[in-house]
Amino acid sequence: MRIVAGKFKGKKLVDSIHLKELRPTSDRNREALFNILFSAKFIREINFDIVGANFLDICCGTGAVAFEALSRGAKSAFLVDKNVSHLEVTKKNAQILGLENNVKFLLCDALTLQESDAVYDLIYIDPPYSYNVSGLVNNLLEKKIIQKKSLVVIENSDTSFAHESLKLLDCRKYGKTYFSFFQII
Repeated sequence: MRIVAGKFKGKKLVDSIHLKELRPTSDRNREALFNILFSAKFIREINFDIVGANFLDICCGTGAVAFEALSRGAKSAFLVDKNVSHLEVTKKNAQILGLENNVKFLLCDALTLQESDAVYDLIYIDPPYSYNVSGLVNNLLEKKIIQKKSLVVIENSDTSFAHESLKLLDCRKYGKTYFSFFQII
C-alpha cells in the first residue's frame, strides 16, 4: 500500500498483510474516493473541500484513507479503531509520513465513542462488513459527532444502508465496494 497522490504521493505504508482481519481500502479505491471528493457534482453543490478539513476515520485499520486525506490537504485526522494491532500499524504509518502532530488516535469501539467538542468536516466509516452500522450512526448522531455540515462516507459491501436522519447524496461502486455519501437531513 502507498499514498496515491498529494504531498506524500508514492510513499509506502507499513505492510499489514499479517493482520488477517484487516480489510484495507485498496490504492485504486482510495484514488476513486478522492477523485469523487475533489470533483463530483454533489461535492460542489454542498460546498465541501477536503483542503483544511478535519477528518474522522472510524474503524481506521491502517489509517491509509486518513493519510491520503492529509496528503491531499486535510488539516487533521482523528483515527479510531478497537483493534490495538490496527492502531499500532496506523501509528507506524503516521511516523513514516511525519504526521504525528496532525493525527490523534483512540483505541475504542466506535459504538461507544463519547461526545466531543471537535468538529469533523469529513467522517469516514469503514467497519467490518458484519458491524452494526445503524447503531454506530445513531451513536455519532446522539453524541453530536455528525453535525449539519459533516460529510459522512460509508464504505461497505452493499447499497442497502439507509438512515432516517441522513440524506444519501450519492453512491458509487468500485469492484465489490460501495462508497455512500451522506449528510444530515
